[in-house]
Amino acid sequence: MTNTKQIKITKLFRKATKASDDCQELQEEIQELEKQLGQKHYELFQIQRNKYRSKSAKVNTLPKKPEVFVRPQIIMLQNSIDTMKKNLELTSMVSGMEVQSYVSGELCCIVYHLQHDSQHQIKHCLEIDMTSGKNEIKRSSFPLGFNFKAIIDEFDNVMKPACLGSIRKALVAYYDRLTQFDALKKLLNIEAKLFKKLDSSYIEISFFAEANVDNECVMIPIVLILDYDINDIRPKTYRFNDSDLSEDISSVLHTQCTVFRKKELHKAFRDAFMDGIGPYKLLKQLTVDEPNYQQQRRKRFRPNKHNPHNDDTFLPEECSDQGDNDDDI
Repeated sequence: MTNTKQIKITKLFRKATKASDDCQELQEEIQELEKQLGQKHYELFQIQRNKYRSKSAKVNTLPKKPEVFVRPQIIMLQNSIDTMKKNLELTSMVSGMEVQSYVSGELCCIVYHLQHDSQHQIKHCLEIDMTSGKNEIKRSSFPLGFNFKAIIDEFDNVMKPACLGSIRKALVAYYDRLTQFDALKKLLNIEAKLFKKLDSSYIEISFFAEANVDNECVMIPIVLILDYDINDIRPKTYRFNDSDLSEDISSVLHTQCTVFRKKELHKAFRDAFMDGIGPYKLLKQLTVDEPNYQQQRRKRFRPNKHNPHNDDTFLPEECSDQGDNDDDI
């Protein structure tokens, strides 16, 4: 065994870090290739830059065209449709009439919009047959008792705007009279008897009135009759059932009822026969209120002091079914 000198570790690292000659040549070639690649990148960048410059120069040299704003046709069409719908709604609201459908030479359907105070929206339809120039009413949805034939008879053609407008006016008057009659019914309640036709063109009010004549209280029965025209909201004429009335009383009542031509039905009746415009006033019915009996408090069960064997606190329903058997006694 030969003795060899051990090399230090630091010297071994130094030997390992030294590159061979072949590696140095390769590193030099890599560096040179990297420089060439960088030059090629720079040349490519300059070429692209010059290319974009030439394009922008051509665009700038072209003559400018005048700017034209082109609106899409769909938007224009939709806007025109919405505007037309709003105009139709406004027209139907103002005029109260709307042509729902129309076919030339066949039929025309007209809808009446009523705007009186009501919980529900009310519409009435009128369908007119125009085949062969008839212009006759084929179907209608008018309220019960509405006499539209009396309106149509005044015109030779139903399709005239004046005829259609008269029907609208009569419908408004019809519902206005009904509203007034309902208000009068609530006002009088039991003090009078009311009667009317279906369209409220004829109303009877039967009641008792009292007046102070020569320091004496006089009570007379009155039957007030109001006649309305089909387009009226105020009575055209008013009269009394004069069979039981003298001429003096009848003339006084006629003067007292002039307010019916100026105000609504319930307000006019209040002013004429309740608030003291004339001598005759409504005789109010006195109602007797039924006495309200207070419920008596339930008597408490207490033991009888005088007779201890008679105990009122004993209740059979409080006894238990469970008990001692007779055999155990």
